[in-house]
Amino acid sequence: MPNPNTDSPPHKEQASLHPFEHEEPIQVKQFRVDDLPAGKISTLNVEIVTDALNIPITVPVIVAKGTKPGPVLGLTAALHGNELNGILVIQEFLQSVDPGALKGVIAGVPVVNVPGYLFNQREYFDGFDLNHIMPGKREGKRSEVYAYRLVNRIISQFNHLIDFHTASFGRINSHYVRANLAQVETARMARMQHTQIILHSVARDDCVLPRVLQGSRYLS
Repeated sequence: MPNPNTDSPPHKEQASLHPFEHEEPIQVKQFRVDDLPAGKISTLNVEIVTDALNIPITVPVIVAKGTKPGPVLGLTAALHGNELNGILVIQEFLQSVDPGALKGVIAGVPVVNVPGYLFNQREYFDGFDLNHIMPGKREGKRSEVYAYRLVNRIISQFNHLIDFHTASFGRINSHYVRANLAQVETARMARMQHTQIILHSVARDDCVLPRVLQGSRYLS
């Protein structure tokens, strides 16, 4: 297990997490939809925690805000730091969005678990799976504090959420969706993905975003 106090993360060959190179990301402590301009794509780095040198560890957020008010759709990936496919999906999708023709907001978080991503490991630094400690704690283990701030500084802004995962090492997955099909709007969202399989799933109490969103619509 890497030690964040002594180990340096290996160099990542992946492209920038912010694909809009003409836009310098704005560093903020809180993502607030109302603070961003309409009809534009904004790039943010949201401060979540600091490392042993008191340098902020930031989570990238790409926000396409439409010209008309509407719900906020969140797209998240790499909650498990070594599940990389969703990163490019979010980047390429948001590059195709015209915010001038959009009603509402699409907010993409290409890497949720930044420390895990940097070390190419599933869990957070301390070995805990962020997907099973939500909504975290204001004071607790490092992973719990990271989860708590992630929820309160970013995820709390979402009305709907699609969370992208990748097959674990040594596995091959079909394209499928997990969703609570007892919720009419969630079931509709699931069908709109045109997947091979739709799996009815009521999330565990400690599982990340269904619990955090408290009744909002969630797909994984």
